[in-house]
Amino acid sequence: MADVAEVKDAFESQGYALDSKVIADEAFALCRQFNLDAFDLALHWDGFSVEQASKKDKKALMPDASNIEAFKLHVERKVAERRKSTSMRTPKSLVYGRPNLMESLEKNPRALEESGAFASITPGRGGTTPGAKTSAAKAAYAGTAPSQVVALPEVDARGALEAHAAAPGASAYAKRAGSRSVKTELGADLPTLAQAPDTRRPPVAVRVIDAVTDLPALATDVRFMRDRIGDKVDMLESRIGDFRRETERVTGADASRAVYAASQDDVTVVGRVVCDSEGRLNEASVQLEGDMANSAGMRVRLELRDVPSFSLFPGQIVRVTGANPSGHCLVAKSIVAHAPPPMCASPASSPAFGAQSVVIASGPFTCSSDLSFEPFADLLRYCEDKRPDSVVLCGPFVDCDHRVVRGDAGVDVSFEKVFEVGVRDRLAEFASRCEAGGYAPNVVLVPSVRDAVADPVFPQPPLEIDTLGLDALLPDGRSDGKKGAGVDVIATPNPGTFTINGVRVAVCTHDVLRHLSAAEAAREDKSSGAGPSSDRMARLASHLPGQRSAYPLFPPAHGACLDASLASHLAMEKTPDVLVLPSDLQPFAKVCECPGLRGDGGDDDARFVAINPGRLAKGNIGGTLAHVYVSEGAPEPGASGARAHAVHARARVDIVRI
Repeated sequence: MADVAEVKDAFESQGYALDSKVIADEAFALCRQFNLDAFDLALHWDGFSVEQASKKDKKALMPDASNIEAFKLHVERKVAERRKSTSMRTPKSLVYGRPNLMESLEKNPRALEESGAFASITPGRGGTTPGAKTSAAKAAYAGTAPSQVVALPEVDARGALEAHAAAPGASAYAKRAGSRSVKTELGADLPTLAQAPDTRRPPVAVRVIDAVTDLPALATDVRFMRDRIGDKVDMLESRIGDFRRETERVTGADASRAVYAASQDDVTVVGRVVCDSEGRLNEASVQLEGDMANSAGMRVRLELRDVPSFSLFPGQIVRVTGANPSGHCLVAKSIVAHAPPPMCASPASSPAFGAQSVVIASGPFTCSSDLSFEPFADLLRYCEDKRPDSVVLCGPFVDCDHRVVRGDAGVDVSFEKVFEVGVRDRLAEFASRCEAGGYAPNVVLVPSVRDAVADPVFPQPPLEIDTLGLDALLPDGRSDGKKGAGVDVIATPNPGTFTINGVRVAVCTHDVLRHLSAAEAAREDKSSGAGPSSDRMARLASHLPGQRSAYPLFPPAHGACLDASLASHLAMEKTPDVLVLPSDLQPFAKVCECPGLRGDGGDDDARFVAINPGRLAKGNIGGTLAHVYVSEGAPEPGASGARAHAVHARARVDIVRI
């Protein structure tokens, strides 16, 4: 159960201050009354604040005595709605996928015979034994395509979705306030890159790259649900070993000592942070687990009283310097938790030093009450007006948590049809308008584990372009034989790494920021100003390059769908120029500094731009997107050799309300 301090921290992470002790106590009482986590309550306030702001056409509210009672009613209503939705029986009208259908048929085998699906291939009853009939049916079933097993009637998907969207009170999206209002989060002194309709910048090249150079890229036909305990052990052992070897290479210190070895003198060890219980990590519950090779996987308690500042979470690999007099408790004096990979560099002639404009948006792309995809249509209109070089779309595209997709609204259409009507058709119209206007952007699609049209596994393979009908948008995919449409669609895995004209962009659509925020235990050295950054979001984002992993948390958060057999695709071999981390937390754009193992501000430190674009649709109102402008920053004439891209010094990021 959360305490008052955790509630205050959670609200502050969302940008709201609980200055009054009375209000903080009221918020804590709500957590106890409804059994809510502190961060869940903060998100409830975020939704309540945005709703009230849209009604009164003013800025988001801060918690005070004038609105706390209304907030209590809001939380009570939302909790009641959630309990009602989870306790309701499964409705008869559902959006069925193939696994649901086959499971139903297995429970009622006679349904196959009664449906007449095998009428033309199953022998008649007369003159056949049950064994012969069963064998024939099995043989016929084995040679029958899944689409031939049960014939379902055709449904007018577009008409069904439009009829549902037109229902009274289906969406309050059209009544939103502050559309296209801009808040510059980064680089306010840098210019935007406005592109007039009659001008064209050089074409932009987008290239998907492997997270690890000696491994093949994650393909759409990857096999998952095959991880074993050994795969989890190998994943953790590999991370500890890599961190130890990097420590020894950079510092020259021997870090192979066992974590449990007794020593009166200070020693240096490398291990994994673990919690001694099932609860949330705190200063008193931190343990350090060594690797199998040097420590046989044993753990010792980590005493942090002499460490002025730290930022720890389960699964984090750290280098600890301290004494272990008894062999049971390591008294730490310093902890180093970051070993960032090298920053990106290119020759002076690389297009990475040129100017470019990128729009980044994250799903859900439709309001919670309907599947009209109005926010997505407005996003594409914004792109037509601003003409960015590239558009990065992060899932979920068809959100599994959406009430209509779950089946609560009684709309009988498939997931693929929802994607076709809501996303693909709108992209096709956008492509046609772009082609007519002489505008040719790139569109990058990154899936989410919440996508109903993607495999629910992490790391996650890219969306299937052919299956979802997106191949018709490709330059050579036009059925009329003409030149392709005005957009080029690129599908990447999740997490995905790609370059836009040489600028390296990494995207992880998992809400890793929220997962880390809920698991982190941190202390700041306020007296000297040293230690973890006081900017919590920047600190959380820096953990990813610092740990060289797109998801360094272990055990993973509930619903993470982590497959340890694919863990190699989480690795980061280079610090990206731009790290995109869509989250339910407050949108932001920040320059993050990730200190290296030496900690002296040398060339092993890393800097990058971290962006949370927010959700394009939040409930029934509009959300936000991020518009990134990278100014030209070519090295001095005559410069030779590779030069750092330094995108963090020439990037402007606007958070735009849709």
